[in-house]
Order: sequence, then C-alpha cells, then structure tokens
Amino acid sequence: MKVDKKSEISFRIPDLENSALQFIIRILSMWFDEVIIENEEKSNANLWIFPLTNVYDENLDESEKATQLNGEGFSFRNLMPLLGPSRVFATVEFLRPGQVSARLHSHSSIDEFYLIIEGSATPMMNDKSRVVKSGDLISKPSGPDLTSQIIADQGNSVRILDIEVHTYPDPRTKEVMHYPDHGEILLHGHGWSSIIPDGTALSPDDFNRNYEKGYFRKTDGTWEPKDIPGYRKREK
Repeated sequence: MKVDKKSEISFRIPDLENSALQFIIRILSMWFDEVIIENEEKSNANLWIFPLTNVYDENLDESEKATQLNGEGFSFRNLMPLLGPSRVFATVEFLRPGQVSARLHSHSSIDEFYLIIEGSATPMMNDKSRVVKSGDLISKPSGPDLTSQIIADQGNSVRILDIEVHTYPDPRTKEVMHYPDHGEILLHGHGWSSIIPDGTALSPDDFNRNYEKGYFRKTDGTWEPKDIPGYRKREK
C-alpha cells in the first residue's frame, strides 16, 4: 500500500454510517492518490481527503467529530487517526476554569510539547510554575525526574495542543510514568503493566556496590543473604 503502487486494489466494505465511511477514506488517503467508492450508482469520483484537521475544533466533519470525547466542561480530541500513524501522538484538550490537563506526571521515553492555542494557564514543571498565554510553546524532555501538568487557573477556558514524540511508532512500547502527587509509578507497555508505590523506589547505590553478591531484596527495601549459583553470599 504505497502511493507509487501502479496496480489497483479493491475490497468490499459493509454499509457504514457517514462518519465511519469518512474515517476509512481518510486512512486510505494516507496511502493512495485516489480513493473511489463504487455503489449501485457506479460513482467514479476521487474521494481523496487532505490530511488536515482544525485545532480550534471549528467546522469539523463527521469523522473529526467522531474522535472527540466530550465530558463535563472539557473536551479531548485525538488527532492521529485523522493525520496518520507516526511516532507522534497529538491531542487537542479544552479545559474549563479550574481544570487540569492531566495528573502531574513524567515520561521515561516520551518527549512532550504543549502549545497554548487559546486562553492563559499555569504549567507546572516539578515545583516550578509560570503563567503562559496563547501562542506559547512549552517543551518537556523525557526523563523520570521532570514532571508536568497544565492548570486552568487564570479564570478563563484554555485550549491546548498536546504533542507526544515517542521513540518508536508501536504504542505498546514499554514506558515508565511517575505521578508524584499520587505517589505512584506506572509500568506501561505490552506484556508489562504494574502500579508501584513510589515510596518503594530506592537509590541504585546499594545495588551497584553489591551486584556480584548473593541476596534477595524484599518489598520494604531490605535484603536477606541468599545462595545464588555463581555469586558469593552477601554477609550482613
């Protein structure tokens, strides 16, 4: 499925609501120059859709509206089903006064950018903060020690373009997220999903000093000597 492919590919689709049909046309338009749907009327019009959407949520078609989640006083729209698969995950978030974009959090392998599209707000970076306005772009590199969130605390609604840049395009890639306000560490990814109280996190100094010794680490952080093949038992 490439743009330069010369042969025609045909397949059957069931009767769909217009929003679902528009979504399929958008996906196919990412790979082909022409997208033609034939029915009883034998239409030969090229239905190719430009990879475009509006971050102000204005004049959205049915396929764009279908990716929007509306809640009490907020809306959240995932842009990537409309714009194509990639290492970027982008959303538009609309917050009412007093709401927050997300938990205070960090990513182990995801760089994140926040563009303030509309309104003013206060981004948090660890224990640092400042007021930002429409047009400001905020950068947050990956790393477990840098947490962020945006608070709509300036008395106005806020619209944010949130862009995450992933190391790999596969969404199942393993990721560690820290939520310091909630005291939790999330291990996320395919075949690896756990919540750990962040109070159990320890410095690796003891681990590094005793790497070649036999012992077993307990959940409270202490250890007990253990016979492990190839290692001398650690002594208390």
